[in-house]
Amino acid sequence: MILEKTALAIDTTAADCSVALVDKKGVLAQDSDHIKRGHAERLAPMVQNVLAKADMKPAQIDRIAVCNGPGSFTGLRVGLSFAKGFALPHQTPVLGISALKVMAAECDSTNSRRVISVIDVRRGQVCWQIFDRGVPITDPKTQTVHDAFQALRYAGHDEIAGDGASLLGAHAKIKVPNPSILGWIALDSFAQEYPPVALYSRAPDAKPPDGKTPVTV
Repeated sequence: MILEKTALAIDTTAADCSVALVDKKGVLAQDSDHIKRGHAERLAPMVQNVLAKADMKPAQIDRIAVCNGPGSFTGLRVGLSFAKGFALPHQTPVLGISALKVMAAECDSTNSRRVISVIDVRRGQVCWQIFDRGVPITDPKTQTVHDAFQALRYAGHDEIAGDGASLLGAHAKIKVPNPSILGWIALDSFAQEYPPVALYSRAPDAKPPDGKTPVTV
């Protein structure tokens, strides 16, 4: 089931800044840069680059898929803000899809039925979720490495994905989300099922001084 024709996929949640333009037949264009920082400066030129490679204009994009976490707070905001702004002129639907789901979907394409996606969210913690044939059977959960190991040690699985796998003593073939997979999920999904909101693994580090009221926008 492919609901739409063309999707622009954006992932700025980790060290890689990645963009892909896909349709139901395959990848039209893709670009990725391992930069760690500076996603805000690199993202727009990368999108322009893949559009030029595919000889397409923004109006021809049917969907925009943005990886909504878990990941860097700054990276999440960069990707989500850009996707929403880029979508405005043509009212293009924006879908927020988790890195956990993207990696599980790529494993599922290799006939791995049950997949545990695990992402290293720093400070001795991982965020994990279990999928069966691409469908989540647990909610995302953030735990210490020790607690996650205890929770997952007897969870049956065909494959484990994500950069957090090594912290649990496991090997993962797929360590980062593939932007083309992100785009294909968006083409095969109803937009209302994936609102473009950030999936945070924990509360932001920055807190207002005592007695101060934070300003919201």
